[in-house]
Amino acid sequence: MTDFEEARNYLNHVTGFAKKTSLSNVQWILDVLGNPEKALFMIHVAGTNGKGSVCAFLDSILTGAGKRTGRFSSPHLIRMEERIQIGGREISEKRFAEVFAKVKSAVFLAVKEGAEHPSFFEFLFFMSLVFFQEENAEVCIIETGMGGRHDATNVIVPRLSVITAVSLDHQEFLGNTLELIAAEKAGIIKPGVPVICLRQKPEVLRVFQEEAAHKDSEFLTISKDNLIFSEKSSDYIDFLRKSAYDKKSKCLKLGLLGDFQYENAALAAAAVRLLFPDLKRKTVFNGLSSAFLAGRMEEVSPNIFIDGGHNLQAAEAFCHTLEKYFPQRKLIVFAPSHKKEEEGILKLLTGVENLEGIIKVPVVNREIPEDDFLKAYKTIIQKSEEGVLCFCIGSFYLAGKVKTFILNGGRK
Repeated sequence: MTDFEEARNYLNHVTGFAKKTSLSNVQWILDVLGNPEKALFMIHVAGTNGKGSVCAFLDSILTGAGKRTGRFSSPHLIRMEERIQIGGREISEKRFAEVFAKVKSAVFLAVKEGAEHPSFFEFLFFMSLVFFQEENAEVCIIETGMGGRHDATNVIVPRLSVITAVSLDHQEFLGNTLELIAAEKAGIIKPGVPVICLRQKPEVLRVFQEEAAHKDSEFLTISKDNLIFSEKSSDYIDFLRKSAYDKKSKCLKLGLLGDFQYENAALAAAAVRLLFPDLKRKTVFNGLSSAFLAGRMEEVSPNIFIDGGHNLQAAEAFCHTLEKYFPQRKLIVFAPSHKKEEEGILKLLTGVENLEGIIKVPVVNREIPEDDFLKAYKTIIQKSEEGVLCFCIGSFYLAGKVKTFILNGGRK
């Protein structure tokens, strides 16, 4: 067994015995590691929907600008190495094994002194910080897991905090109102660190504004039609996809599909311009156009798409994207991640035009049962070969399983 296989097996085993720990416990282990987080220039991203997309846009822009980027994200679709990237590329198996060994030694030392063993997410977060420091990453993009205030990533002090769209999700952990969930996301705001967020519902913005004022942090809001690029000038990016001011303005085509992505793109563009004001429009434009994010309206095989959106807000965006870009016949395979929103999402999906049917598959212990999956997959292949577009949505567990099966030759 290789060192990488041992590392992967250990981390998979961690999910069976280690739970989320406190921020003080996370900091304890980072102290043992020599505090790699203190040496890094970081952007911290939280929110309900759009975190992954904003991180992908940020990474694409900054890499195109010649910056050596590090990106920590979750969840992964197929390989846990997807969560740790440098310069837009996944960490290699060799380096994964090396940083794992370093973190494992620190964890065992801390546990011996009384610390709790970190969770799977926390362990990978430690690995990412060690890796980014060793690889001399110039800008690190750190995506929260769930929430913000009590998230393991919230031990960092970034140069900028970014908050994407907020909606009801993970209510059993974060609260059952938008205000309570917004308060958890607002927890990433640090004293004196600027925060930028999407313009959204007044009750959500009020929570962010109050937290920013309390922390004496500069607070900015952004939307696709009030980007800080100078309008009526050569430096204007048209996020409305129409030349509203002059004929020299270019229509922006994003690397990620869906009208909702224009707001995520505007947020990312504003964030990089705030940190790096000398970045040229062309650099930002090219970065937004070339961004890629696995598992977000990704065509993994002809006529077969996967999307990890799993809540009501994501389902609304998904249906709007289908309406605008996919008039063809459609089959939807739906794996509900959250029972509370299952009925509402199904109601949205049944209203999709030219819908041939919805196949619902269960999620059991974070997996799709093999028999249910194989039955659905057989139908997917049959329908896709008939020219029907097949969309697998509602869960990253389903998205990852479909992509894995296809990559392993499941489609002849």
